[in-house]
Amino acid sequence: MTKADVVIWPTTLAFFGPLWCKLLGEAKARMWLYVATEVPFLRHEMVIDGVCMEILVEMVIEYKDDGLELEAGFYPEHKRSMATILFNDTQTFRSEIKKVAVHIVPFEYGLYPPETIDDNAEWIDFVKKKATQLLESAQYLHGDLDSLGRTSNFAHSALKKTCLAIYYCTSSKSLRRFAEFQESVPVKALTLVTAIVCYVLTTFKKHRVAKNKTLCGDEIEDPCNNIMHLIDQVWYDDYHGSKLNKMLREWAKAGM
Repeated sequence: MTKADVVIWPTTLAFFGPLWCKLLGEAKARMWLYVATEVPFLRHEMVIDGVCMEILVEMVIEYKDDGLELEAGFYPEHKRSMATILFNDTQTFRSEIKKVAVHIVPFEYGLYPPETIDDNAEWIDFVKKKATQLLESAQYLHGDLDSLGRTSNFAHSALKKTCLAIYYCTSSKSLRRFAEFQESVPVKALTLVTAIVCYVLTTFKKHRVAKNKTLCGDEIEDPCNNIMHLIDQVWYDDYHGSKLNKMLREWAKAGM
């Protein structure tokens, strides 16, 4: 098969002209923002013809208002394919969070056994037990005790490092350029990261390693809802809520 024989479908960026690719890249970032701050788990048909289409149309209007002449022959003929590209990228977003968490989790939670353990079976047992302990005691959520000896909820360094690496990175889809992330890490964004960190820890608990497989939204939707409930309890507590609010502002400042 020659290069000329390869069929490029309109559900891939390669199909579109350079300026359309730029527009779709910016639209993807807005979809990441929507997932991180509004609805983390999107339903295919409803979203493609809903928020994906809305964001696409907004971007087209912005480009035209800025005097940018988008290449002809792509819109509106292929606008639903463009919306599909945006939807598919939301799965990429969650997988990117998982990829970052897989690197951070074993170091930050001490899942590497001491050098005195050189037997493979003991090594596996150590990792599984440590991950189990972290999950069952919810220690994976907690940072150091504060000056009054009280718990620091959702303050573990693994959560902070994952949030900063994902939301405040230097890529074109970094969310730090949006106002929603410039003053504080949004609570829902923290929830999504925490749910994925929990998922990664669970794979260590079961397999002693993080499995290299695609992260499906169905696998973390229930944990995400449970974590959101826990964060709500903290947020509306007079003492712990104000502390969490201050911490998320400090994280954003560090990321900017």
